[in-house]
This record gives sequence, structure tokens and C-alpha cells, in this order.
Amino acid sequence: GTAALVAYLVCAVLVSVPLFLYELIIGQYTGLSTIPTYTKIRPRWLSFGFAQALMLFLVQSYFSMIIAYTLPYIAASCQDPLPWLDNSEEYWTGTVLNKFDDLDNKPPGLGPIQPKLALSLFIVCCITYFSIAFGKHILAKITYVTVIMPVILIVIFVIRTAFLPGALAGINFYIGKFEGKELLKLEVWATALSQILFSLSPGFGTAITYSSYAKPKEDVFKICMYVAITNSLFSIIGGFGIFAMVGNMAYVDGVSVEDKASTGGPGLAFIVIASSMESFGVFRNLMSVLFFVMLLALGLDSAFAWTETLVSILDDTMAMRGYARLPTWKSALLVSTALFLLGLVYTTRMGNEVLDVVDHYVGVVFLLVVCFVESIIFNMDFGWERLSRALQSATRGLEGLPEGRSLFPKYLCRFDFHFTVPVMTFGLALHTFVGDLQTPYGGYPSGLLAFGWTLLGLFFATLFVTMWKTEPSQLPPIEDDEKLKVVEDRPKAGILA
Repeated sequence: GTAALVAYLVCAVLVSVPLFLYELIIGQYTGLSTIPTYTKIRPRWLSFGFAQALMLFLVQSYFSMIIAYTLPYIAASCQDPLPWLDNSEEYWTGTVLNKFDDLDNKPPGLGPIQPKLALSLFIVCCITYFSIAFGKHILAKITYVTVIMPVILIVIFVIRTAFLPGALAGINFYIGKFEGKELLKLEVWATALSQILFSLSPGFGTAITYSSYAKPKEDVFKICMYVAITNSLFSIIGGFGIFAMVGNMAYVDGVSVEDKASTGGPGLAFIVIASSMESFGVFRNLMSVLFFVMLLALGLDSAFAWTETLVSILDDTMAMRGYARLPTWKSALLVSTALFLLGLVYTTRMGNEVLDVVDHYVGVVFLLVVCFVESIIFNMDFGWERLSRALQSATRGLEGLPEGRSLFPKYLCRFDFHFTVPVMTFGLALHTFVGDLQTPYGGYPSGLLAFGWTLLGLFFATLFVTMWKTEPSQLPPIEDDEKLKVVEDRPKAGILA
């Protein structure tokens, strides 16, 4: 309901957007990707950089599978009638995933690889690879399409679903049903924070890596605000369409919107969009193709950023170790091949359950831990003064900023930096961790949950591998830092790559 939306916005303002901004500033300041950046801040944080990179690699492996789910739907959209009209949920679980009916009474193992899902994953990995391997200019053009088209289609989706029977009840549940007591539940905040962290991607290292390519005089504050606002607006506006359709599905099935929204699971978006296509009448096949292409495009946009981050981390790590950098097409091929091979696990009959468990323990719990530790690194070894002066120095002399830009609003930013980011990420990580100990996640078999706990333990242990190092920071004292000194104005730089 509305309480979840309020929690989402609060978490964006107090945690996700500030951390995203701080990463952009630090990446521009160091000019390095994640692992070299953390090592420069202080050598003991080297293992933190590796843990973050491993997390990003594992998350990208299953995120590629989520994107790949769109391809069977795109192919099926060319059939008339649409094959899921009788039961969209059954089509998702039975035809697309071919899930086991009962996880407690199934043959040993994960089940065979599903050829259509493996092929879909291969196609997604190929698209990602060729987009990155053939240079930033081609990638920029592809990204332009993957950003503009979804905006147009989501507007069409929201308008059309708003006129379906039961849509008003769904929208009312989304923005009109505010229960203040829900904000007292930590799980509401944990879910909201996880969503906005995953959406904006602070903690994954992407912002640091991308801003390391920024010009020395780029205004990353403006870029941060643009990205954060458009990202949140797109998510919120899209929610109107999703909940309008959930309301329609609840109306047809004769159940409450709350019951229908809580039973969709990880595939709710696929089920909802598939169900809505019949409402387009004679245009249902065309619109079905377009909307699932929209989901594909939205996913690819993030996949490009995350995979390129992994490629940059690989290149910089090899350079740190004294090895020659590989050509981009080779390093991208290594990363894409590894992602595909690991992703095959998710193409099995039990793959969606594995995906959900990995997402929970690594993409939610460990991500919260990473964001907490990152905020501690920024507080202890980078510092507020260096952060604020780095932004001011980078923007000094830009149009309308003769003295440079200050972090604004100053007191809120400082409060976020020192308090809300570390406290909320730690508190919600601890709450989720304890909750999983008390109530097994998702009701999955013990063996699958043991796999999730093992992954979490291994990732957590990786954080501490180099914590014993006592070498000082490689950053110069603030008073001697040439990057922070007042210099002559330089020409305004181009747009962040």
C-alpha cells in the first residue's frame, strides 16, 4: 500500500541517493574503478573491493536470467491467440519455468537445463557482450533506445490499464490506502530499501566506476539528481500500471487486491503484463511484443552498466597486478562467458527458486552489509571534508558556479553521511538476518536455504581477508592535495560517459 511507497521515498532520500552521490564524487576524484579506489583510500579495504565485485558478478549472473525470461514471451506474443490467456500464472510457472510441482517430492538435483531458457540466456549475454565490445559510441546509441522506448510504452501501459474493471481498487491500494502502523514494521523498510538500492545501484560499484571516466570538471551532483529523480519517477509511474492490472486480476478472480498482490512472487511483473495484453483487443499481439521488448530494454540498460563495471574492474585489477590490459573485446568476452556459464544454473527446472534464494541472501542481505561497510569506509578513511571539497573543486568555474558547488542541502547531506546511511543499512541488514534465522526464507527446502546461508557466509568472510593490513591511506593530506586546491578555471567538460 501507500506505506510501502512512503518508505521507498524516505529510503531514497536518506540512504540510496546520498550513497549514490558520494560514490560518484569519489569515483571522479580518484579516476579509478572500485578495487583500486578502495585500495587507495586504505589498503585494508582491498578485500572489500573484491567482495563487492564478486557480489556484482553473482547478481549480474541471475539478473541476466531475469532479462532472458522476456524472450519466450516475445516469441509467444506472435501466436494468435496469446497462449497465456486462460491462465497467465500457470503459463509462467508451467510453460516458461517448467517448475517442479512440489520441491519436497522431486527427483534429486536441480533438474535438467531447459533449452529455451538456456538459449534465451545465451542471446542476452551475446547482446550484452557485443554492445560493450564494440565501443562506447555504439553502446551509447543502444542505451539511448533502451531508455526512450520504455518511457513511451509505460505511459501507454498506465493509461490503458487505468480503464480496466477493478483498476481503481488497485490504484487505491497503491496510493490511497495509507496505514501508518505499517511503517512500524521493519520488514516494510527493509523491502523498500532493498528495492531502491537495487534500482539505483549504490553499493554495486557501478557509480564509482562510471564516474571515474568523468572529466575533471564534470558536475556529478547534477547528474546524480537527474538519474535519481528520473529513476524514481519511472518506478512510481510504472507502479500505477502494475497495480491497476493487479486490481483487474483481483476483480476477475473475486479476491482482494492485497491477496492478489501478495501471491505473485518474483514473476509478478511477467504475470501482470501478460494478463493485461488481452485488453488491447485486435492490437494485443503487437502490444504484447512491444511491452515485453520494453522489459528486455529496461533490463539490458542495467546489464550494460553492470557488465561494463565488471570489465573495468577486471582491467584495473590486472593492471594493479602488473599484467598488460587486455583488449576490451577479450575482457568483455571473458566476463560474458563466465556470466553465461554461471547463469545456466538458473535455467534448470529449479532455477527460479535458486535465483530467488541467491537474490535474497546476496542481492538483499549482503548488499545491505556492503552499503554499511562502504559508508564506514567513507566516514573513517575518506572523510566529509575531502568529499565536499572534491565536489567543490570539480565544479569550480562551471557555468553558474564560479566558486564551485557545495553539497546541498548541507545539513541533510551530512546527516545522511554520518548517520542515516550507516544506521539504516546496518539496522535493516541485522533485522533481515535475524528474521531469516527465526523464519526460514520463502519456505524453501533446508538444502536450498543452506546453500543461501553458505553463500552469505563466504561473501561475508571475504570482507575481512585484508582487514589486518595496517598501511596508511594512499590519499595525500587534504592540505597537500593538488586536486582540491584552487586552480585556474578550465573549459567546461563534456557529458559523463
